[in-house]
Amino acid sequence: MEDKELLRLLNRDSERGLQAALELYGALVKTITDRVLYGFPQDAEECIADTFLKLWKHRRKLGTTPVRAWLIVTARNTAIDRWRKLSREETVALPETLEGASGFPEDKIGSLIDSLVPPDREIFIRKYYFLETAAEIAAATGRSVDDINVRLSRGRKKLREQIVKGGHHRYA
Repeated sequence: MEDKELLRLLNRDSERGLQAALELYGALVKTITDRVLYGFPQDAEECIADTFLKLWKHRRKLGTTPVRAWLIVTARNTAIDRWRKLSREETVALPETLEGASGFPEDKIGSLIDSLVPPDREIFIRKYYFLETAAEIAAATGRSVDDINVRLSRGRKKLREQIVKGGHHRYA
């Protein structure tokens, strides 16, 4: 698929266009983000989602810019920005599963998740309690996989902030 065709598809049917972009360039973007964020796989995944979200947002502005080149630069810059942010702040890691979160009381985790607004609360429960993948959550909620990943990313950030703010960062 050529860039013009991909951009037309993104404009016409954003879900199919993003799927096509992921198929064409997903491995490339993943390689770039994984190299910059080695040791931070969740952050690398979030950068991948952010990169393709940026592609969708800038699809009308790309014109004759080669999509592959634009994605390489955007993925690299997004990952570097995330790396800089991680190196500046005290990182509080939320595990892939919340059960047994390094001694953090489960009732506190539950109350933090309960503080999330719908649909984020449901997304977190499906991800961390039912261990569903982003694709499974997207199918069940009628949302896109990218939306699920962005909501998980923002939700984890909010939970990290609440843990640190509450003085519980030694448990996370």
